[in-house]
Amino acid sequence: MQQAAENKILKIKLKEATLLAEEAHDGQTDKAGQPYFMHPQVVRKIVGDMIYKWHGYDEAYEAFSIKAEIVSLLHDVVEDTDLTISDLKDYGVPFDCIEAIKKLTKVDGQGHEEYLTKIKSDKLATLVKIADMTHNSDLSRLTTVTPQDLARHEKYQKDIQFLGAFQCARCKQIKHVSQLGDKPTYTDLPLCASCVDKYDMEHDEYEEWIERRSR
Repeated sequence: MQQAAENKILKIKLKEATLLAEEAHDGQTDKAGQPYFMHPQVVRKIVGDMIYKWHGYDEAYEAFSIKAEIVSLLHDVVEDTDLTISDLKDYGVPFDCIEAIKKLTKVDGQGHEEYLTKIKSDKLATLVKIADMTHNSDLSRLTTVTPQDLARHEKYQKDIQFLGAFQCARCKQIKHVSQLGDKPTYTDLPLCASCVDKYDMEHDEYEEWIERRSR
């Protein structure tokens, strides 16, 4: 019953995120000359398909899937529009969605490997980035394919492969991205689902971290 109530609230947040992203990207176009908001919509679908393929349907993963859709819709708003992380908090975007969006937003002076490694510690951010690069590397979107487009396609494919597997920081096992823990970790290290509950969630620092980040 509690999970169903949470999912109901998250669905309202999803509708709000859809309107917010559509308004924020209004007037922008992508490399193919299409309205930019079509991109986060496609990313949203790709992410939803991945989660369903890996986890099927139940109330717990419905909540995670809705959060992934919210992050998909808003993944570019801080980097490409006037919206800020503070604005997202004011709009009531869920905490773990904001954490993922922060990781997906490039910071000046941040190296590419550092950027991807930080994303890799967060399942929401990782799935959305894989979906984002999957759509951006789709050459069928372009009327003319240049050498630069081909080079970008190759780069994205390598990055997708990098994000597709991880080594758990606790048990040290190499696992598929689907086995990442669903919650963000205050350590910014990738933990598998079984280790998240055993390690990260048992620390008092985690709750304190959430409280600080949520302000």
